Amino acid sequence: MNTTSPQAVRTVVVATDLSPASEIAVDQAAMLARRWDADLVLLHVFNDGVWATITAIYESEVWAVAEPVLVARNRLSQQVREVAARHAVRARGETRTGRAASEIAAFCREQDAQLLVVGEHGEDWIGEAVLGGTAQRVLARADLPVLLVRRAVSAELSCILLATDFSDNATRAAQLSLDWFPDVRQRLLHACTVAFEGRMRMAGVSLEHIEGYRRDELARAEQRMEAQMQALRSAAPVGKRIVQGYPTTVLLREIERLGAELLVIGKHGGTMLDERLLGSITQNLLYRADCNVLLVP
Repeated sequence: MNTTSPQAVRTVVVATDLSPASEIAVDQAAMLARRWDADLVLLHVFNDGVWATITAIYESEVWAVAEPVLVARNRLSQQVREVAARHAVRARGETRTGRAASEIAAFCREQDAQLLVVGEHGEDWIGEAVLGGTAQRVLARADLPVLLVRRAVSAELSCILLATDFSDNATRAAQLSLDWFPDVRQRLLHACTVAFEGRMRMAGVSLEHIEGYRRDELARAEQRMEAQMQALRSAAPVGKRIVQGYPTTVLLREIERLGAELLVIGKHGGTMLDERLLGSITQNLLYRADCNVLLVP
């Protein structure tokens, strides 16, 4: 099914370390490329520094004599053939040598890609957790949408949760999701909190006053939600929900309640260090959300 849109996807890049675990991300990228009739590029970054570390630890003299980079290229070619046949997509493989984060970012810019897909687990740059080391820098620096694949799901999604704080980032992320998945049930969710409520309690502010602040905050949230709904373009109805509570807790609970397969988050950029760019709430959700996550710059 080809669902072209104002933000149509022409090129999907998926980062692979060629491990069995990375095949989940590759398959997910292929299903989306087929959905959008897009080109699929499998990218493997060969880090010779990592390879040197491995050969220093283990008895490399007993291994095959083939150059590791050639072995990687052959395995990538095989993976490309397999995924193209399995999903009937236009696919090709590319290899780069160097530091994964910078090479992946540069490659996506060169290809003018609309989506980068990464997996949660792997054996090389992805590591045991997606936010360790290189992968965190990829997510923080990326200037295109990044899909973190935590589990295999069909391209025919049934429920998408759109996290919103009513910022321009959140509106942009929601609009992109509505453009890319116009036939999927989607819902805006805002977690409503009273700033510094805990400190107010410590200072002796009465529960009555705090309840008043909650009502005021909820009323403001409802007005902003309506304004955001008006700003979004969608051929299908978009659901909305405002829940009082801490954002991470609220979002995780709603993902489970709705059985959402995808969480969409607008990334807030800035001039802080890479490790701080994602923000604590976003990092918590990337670690803990029991679904795939689309991070939109």
